[in-house]
Amino acid sequence: MTRRPGSTIALITLLILGALVGALLGEVIRLLFPGGILEQLFARGVSPGLSPATMDLRVLSVTFGFTVRLNLASLFGIALALFVYRRI
Repeated sequence: MTRRPGSTIALITLLILGALVGALLGEVIRLLFPGGILEQLFARGVSPGLSPATMDLRVLSVTFGFTVRLNLASLFGIALALFVYRRI
């Protein structure tokens, strides 16, 4: 099956939306079940990324860096987004 040229943008958009929905679900679970096993399972995660690096050009200062916060709920959201993308 061939994809249209804009399908990469659609995939990235769906993955980001899936991660956001999953993160929102993780936060709701964290608020509803504080200190419980569900909070530990769904709301806690890892934060891989690059620490900020600054480039100072005397006239302009630019800072680069990013952090991604992943938890089990956001991974479920990403998996659901991939499933939806495959079905389109």
